[in-house]
Amino acid sequence: MSISTTRPSSTQHGGGTTPPSGPRVAGPYVSGPARMAPAPRIPLWAAALFVAALLCAGLLLERTSAVRQYRFVSLDMATKKDALGSPRKRQLLAEMGLPDVHAVAPENTAHTAALLEQARRDADPAMVASGWPVFAVRTDEASLNDPETGINVNHKERGREWERPAAVVYYRDGQERLATGVGLRLHGGGSRDLGISYRVYFRNAYGAPAQPADVFFPGTEGTLKRLVLRKEKTTSPGFINMLGLDIMGMLGAETPRFVPAVFSVNGKDMGLSLVSEHIADAHWKRRLGHDNFLLYSIRKGNDRAEFAALRELYLWIRLMPAPLTMPQAERRMDLRSMCAIIFGAVYMGENDWDQGALLLDKTQPDPRWTNIAWDLDQAFQHLSPTAPLERRPGWKFAMDEAKAVRMRLFLRLWKEAPEFRTWFLRYVVDALNHTLRPSERERMIAPYVAMERQLGREMFDQDMAAAMLAARPVQVMEETVRDLGAPAWSTVHVSSSCPVRIDDMADYTEYTGRYFMGQTVRLHATPQDGKRFSHWEANGVRHSGPDMELTVERATAIRAVFTDI
Repeated sequence: MSISTTRPSSTQHGGGTTPPSGPRVAGPYVSGPARMAPAPRIPLWAAALFVAALLCAGLLLERTSAVRQYRFVSLDMATKKDALGSPRKRQLLAEMGLPDVHAVAPENTAHTAALLEQARRDADPAMVASGWPVFAVRTDEASLNDPETGINVNHKERGREWERPAAVVYYRDGQERLATGVGLRLHGGGSRDLGISYRVYFRNAYGAPAQPADVFFPGTEGTLKRLVLRKEKTTSPGFINMLGLDIMGMLGAETPRFVPAVFSVNGKDMGLSLVSEHIADAHWKRRLGHDNFLLYSIRKGNDRAEFAALRELYLWIRLMPAPLTMPQAERRMDLRSMCAIIFGAVYMGENDWDQGALLLDKTQPDPRWTNIAWDLDQAFQHLSPTAPLERRPGWKFAMDEAKAVRMRLFLRLWKEAPEFRTWFLRYVVDALNHTLRPSERERMIAPYVAMERQLGREMFDQDMAAAMLAARPVQVMEETVRDLGAPAWSTVHVSSSCPVRIDDMADYTEYTGRYFMGQTVRLHATPQDGKRFSHWEANGVRHSGPDMELTVERATAIRAVFTDI
């Protein structure tokens, strides 16, 4: 018997069976239990094509913004969000093939404690007893040197994925101040392959939250979530980064807080080092007390907003019609901090100076970029107290950065704005004559001499440092005339039996200043106990009154005359 393959218009009743509604099937239809038609055979080429289509669809889906955002959020939840190692975080880490690094997880707590004990054994008792800041860092050897996952081996890699669990013990004034689990990352730019600089992160996930800043930098406020431990790359004359940051700060640039220290990593003594704040968004948020700012890091990756803002500044400097004026530039850039970094690099012979960051605090009534200095490990390496002018780099390293934002603005102002040239040359002579005068240089060097003696190690050639810095006032004046075309210069010597003020600066009894021709030197004398001011003598010519302003046209000798009351 055969049946019709036409589908009935309604369902059969009374125990009848409804024939299949799929494709027409040839052959007899047998009543009774339902019998399925045989599945069609799929050609092998069609199956392969289908699998390939699925793979392509998966690859395309992987590249969509939705999936990328999901993976980013998952990674952020699993690693960056500073919370305890929850099951959800562990699940996300497992999905992404990342290890569970949270030291507070039960299986990791014992390991962190073992690393801390090893770190305590690493700390040199003599260094601890000296009172110096001492950091002993311990981590698994694989975290440093494993070919696949070690941060020293894979020194080009960056980010939270390349942070490894570690432990640090910190001593100051001979006492243990901190012992905790931390996150450890490699730090630096071109020196990353040397394995001499690290960052440590304080996170709840490792067992310690942000630390009070005064634990590391006595007398400072706020908290810190990360520190930089940076070995001094060059040793002559010693304390190079620290002296460089001292000078930059004195000249008017922003600098991170820092202290000299020694540290070890897995028992390896790194020697004389710098411990400093890490200049990053989180740091400035704590320092400013708000997050309404832009922080552009030179030579590093930046977010879209920072990049766009700096690009706008760069284009403004490049395309602004000439002549560019000093007031126009001041509305966009803090010229003092900009010139501090440029002039400071010249003063120290720094050949790798265009680093650091620019900060724009948008809460200010008239926001403008401020310059931040860091990484001065090449300072003093091209200076000699006795080198003749033709063998000194002078402004060369600054001119090499002529296309950088700061130097491009400086050069436009120098060429187009007479008021800037006048202001900057005054800035130079005030820096050399007063800010970095001999007494200030001695005061700056003295703590490092004391620290070296305290530690009992040869770390600082203070005679070399003093000779280099003592030679720089004359050398910089000569170099500025040669390289920038500044006017010729001459000396002004002042002597007095009682302190007198010069250029509205400090009180002097003996003073030798250097001035470009046409600049003025201002002097003010006040009566002293048992003494009455009489008059000034400038190259033998008498000047009455306690105030005198003299235009420098040649070498000048000035004497303040006081008489007994």
